[in-house]
Amino acid sequence: MIGPLLIFDKSFLQMLNPEEVSELSLHFKFVGTPTLIGEIIADLKLEPSKRRLPSEVVQALSRKMQKAHGLLPANYRKLALANIYAHEIPMIGQVPVDGAAPNVRVTEDRRGLLYDSTPEQILWNRWANGEFSTEDELTATTWRNGIDQIDLDGLAALWKNFSLRHFSSTRNQDELASALDVFLRDSAPSVQREILNMTLDLMKASAQHRRVAHALMNIGEMRSVLEFAPYAASVLRLFLAFVCGLARGFIGPRPTNYIDLQYLYYSPFCMVFVSNDKFHREMWGATSGVHSFVWGKDLKEDLRGRITMRAQMKESTGGVANKEDTADAAVTPPSVIAKMWGTHMRVRDKPDQPERARTFENLAPEIQQQFKNAMKEFDKIDRAQKR
Repeated sequence: MIGPLLIFDKSFLQMLNPEEVSELSLHFKFVGTPTLIGEIIADLKLEPSKRRLPSEVVQALSRKMQKAHGLLPANYRKLALANIYAHEIPMIGQVPVDGAAPNVRVTEDRRGLLYDSTPEQILWNRWANGEFSTEDELTATTWRNGIDQIDLDGLAALWKNFSLRHFSSTRNQDELASALDVFLRDSAPSVQREILNMTLDLMKASAQHRRVAHALMNIGEMRSVLEFAPYAASVLRLFLAFVCGLARGFIGPRPTNYIDLQYLYYSPFCMVFVSNDKFHREMWGATSGVHSFVWGKDLKEDLRGRITMRAQMKESTGGVANKEDTADAAVTPPSVIAKMWGTHMRVRDKPDQPERARTFENLAPEIQQQFKNAMKEFDKIDRAQKR
């Protein structure tokens, strides 16, 4: 399915029933995040309730993810460090995957990249069936303990002097985001060095990474962190908006806010970000990229309306409903989905579209060869995994 690239958080996933997840898949192409995977498995160590066991909660969410998983971006820290090393990280709704991951293979001519989603499919299928390994249990415990140890009051106190020194005149989170833009664009060498050091600290950079980054600044290659490494600067901007917002009292000290912040680090890699968490809505002004924020409740209502409309169409046509013509379904009637398609996708009129090939033999020769090359690469991955 071709559609706007969509990232969603756990709050939105919890709102949807399986039918709504299926409808969502007709209109968007999903992008996963490591944060969502961690949040879901962390529920394995929830306090049991009278209605559901923790394992049942994870199973229910995993069943939804069987239809909603997508490309997984590389870890944001790895991407930010690569950006500081002068590697371009796209921030226009493209997904930068980890070329070193075992399920990713770069073709021999370096012109193609193959992503095998089988590991994610196996993961969600296993969890949906209630099959949890010792490693899953350990991951869940680590996540849950990590949340319990988050001290946002202490973090706010740590950044209080910095926020007062630079942003004492701000009155709300939006003004803070604007002031951060001014701060990051300050051309004074001392300020840029401070920005670089904060970025390297946030990325947990090694001594070697720090030496290279400082060398680039010392020789004049990196005069501005924002201009030289825009993705790394976007991560720092979000972090500073968070910690200074805490220090200024614009954001509440709910421990899970620190986890929710990490979803936003991946927002440049989608076209649409959907959440039903007020924290994400309040922080959206501090994100960077070519993307849109959608409130979860609004998108759910749109999905419900489309499900009803589809059922009515099916009834009126004697049980036949066209699910393949997704572009038409996305542009009518006016809705959240229609707006996102209109903003991020170019829907061409049918007369302008070439006739689709019905068999492999009908494809253009160069496309046939690309498929054959891709299958060879996937065979190599399979053989490597079996060793």
